[in-house]
Amino acid sequence: MVDITVRGTALERASAELATVTVHSRWSASSAEAAMRAVADAHARIVADAQAHEAAGAAASWHADRVWISHHEEWVGEGEPRRSVYTASAAVTVRFTDFEALGTWIGSVGVHKTHEVGGIEWSLTDATVRERSRVARARAIADAVERAADYASAAGLGSPVVDAIQEPGTTPPAMPMAKGAARMATMSAEADAAPAVSLEAGEIEVSAAVEVRFVVDPPSGSGEAPAVGRASWASQAQ
Repeated sequence: MVDITVRGTALERASAELATVTVHSRWSASSAEAAMRAVADAHARIVADAQAHEAAGAAASWHADRVWISHHEEWVGEGEPRRSVYTASAAVTVRFTDFEALGTWIGSVGVHKTHEVGGIEWSLTDATVRERSRVARARAIADAVERAADYASAAGLGSPVVDAIQEPGTTPPAMPMAKGAARMATMSAEADAAPAVSLEAGEIEVSAAVEVRFVVDPPSGSGEAPAVGRASWASQAQ
């Protein structure tokens, strides 16, 4: 028998369904109380907006779990005593499903000096990830089967038969046939936040990879492989 080991890959794409953005409310003042007061007021406005978007169905969820205050000494001038500066900050993260509402909100938030808008993280719903991953895994297996058939044909061998299936990076299966397939490897998309009414997220990639070992009968009349071991072909080509 001859071993042929190949790596099958597949890539699926889907339009972004969720946009997560974090708004920081930040302010510096000569006292901790003044800095915290300004941030508390700004933070309250953002929380109210987040609650309103969720209630309207424009946002799937929101959370406000970060707040901090720092202090440093600022140089004023030669011979002058350093000035104490306190900086307070709090953050609200909102996950939008309505991208038009998100664009409008960013435009209104950006005009306030106390607010800083971070980058937008584009993503898919869990249901879409599962569906696209399932399709990608099936296509990765089909890709591995096609690759093995090409190698077997080029070597004048028979039709390859699956002997083991393994996800990259996992321990080889103990049984001749694994139950697992490929795992979803990457999912990424990113865009810079900007005060605009219209946002275009583009597509997000969902990929899969799988390693499959096949066994193939040697060419007719060649007999079995030498006693030292079976012949083995391995491919990691993409």
